[in-house]
Amino acid sequence: MYFDRRILRYFDWGLLGLCLAITLCGLLVLYSAGYDPDNAQKIFPFTPFRSNAAPFYRQGFFILVGLIMMLAGASIPSQWLYRFAYPLYAVCVVLLAAVLAVGVIAKGSQRWLSLGPISFQPSEMMKLAAILCMSRYLSRAVPPAGGYRITGLIVPCLIFGLPMVLIMAQPDLGTALAIGAVGFAMVLFMGVRWRTMLLMGGCAVAAFVPAWEFLLHDYQKRRVMVLFNPEADPLGSGYHIIQSTIAVGSGLLFGKGFMQGTQTQLEFLPEHTTDFIFSVLAEEWGFVGCIFVLLLYALLIFKLLRVVNKSKDLFLSLVVLGVTAQVFLNAAINVGMVVGMLPVVGIPLPLFSYGGTSLISTMFALGIVLGISTRRWTYLVR
Repeated sequence: MYFDRRILRYFDWGLLGLCLAITLCGLLVLYSAGYDPDNAQKIFPFTPFRSNAAPFYRQGFFILVGLIMMLAGASIPSQWLYRFAYPLYAVCVVLLAAVLAVGVIAKGSQRWLSLGPISFQPSEMMKLAAILCMSRYLSRAVPPAGGYRITGLIVPCLIFGLPMVLIMAQPDLGTALAIGAVGFAMVLFMGVRWRTMLLMGGCAVAAFVPAWEFLLHDYQKRRVMVLFNPEADPLGSGYHIIQSTIAVGSGLLFGKGFMQGTQTQLEFLPEHTTDFIFSVLAEEWGFVGCIFVLLLYALLIFKLLRVVNKSKDLFLSLVVLGVTAQVFLNAAINVGMVVGMLPVVGIPLPLFSYGGTSLISTMFALGIVLGISTRRWTYLVR
């Protein structure tokens, strides 16, 4: 069996190292976020059966599984990505429809499918499936000189519009908008005429009022309105933003110290292991800790963009671009939400927040990018 030595020569250890660095930073912050000072020793305890440590150990298990999936994704032949893009998209659409029919209801939303002891979010799987599907279509539907006209965007809108509608019905507005933004970024990468851009912008403005009145739920409207004045509903819709900004601001330059965050340890901060874990980082590690983690994300995005530039095949470049946009947008939305600049929409911080489906699916997608980077000389034969 022939082994291509270029795989070892071009293996992107930097990309792998950045992903692991972010996940391990998140694991450290997660331990503090799940720490109960009234029910635990002050010494760093490795007691997996203690309830308040359970998220820490589960996340550690998820990281191991994610690492395996990342290496598995890196091993997938590029030709398979192209060949199975449409079937994978169809399977994920069916799973999203199944969520609305038989999905598990939690906290007022129906986002999970349960298969015995295993529960997962098909919307996380759809993020990658939509990227692969869009990449395959755009790589064959190259725009004319000047960019796409409005007629050339019908199929891309359908590819991303269908999962957006199914996800909004769960309801999960944040994930739906994030998926749509990734699709928009991929289309822009290919090129769009200015007239088409203006027409799309006009349609978006015209659709705003009907969408506000008929598509958004009341609690979603309150989350948007409370962004401008959280104190108007301090114990309701504004509670998350108020407590998060208190945590972020109280960290100052160097933070209060590991496991010393009062907003977290006294349980004022809601969803502190998932959507608001960046608030825990800011409170305990301060501005310096936040800059360090954001620098890791910036380096990761830079590495991904280099892969986009170096890939020799348009389909593979589009796949990497889609994954890059997904990581960047999710991170930007989460941080913006935490500091009170964006509404609370339930977007986790990629590779950092607690959660198996999000972490594993993100690491698998980055594994695919790792494989594309390693085999950057590849041209697909269609």
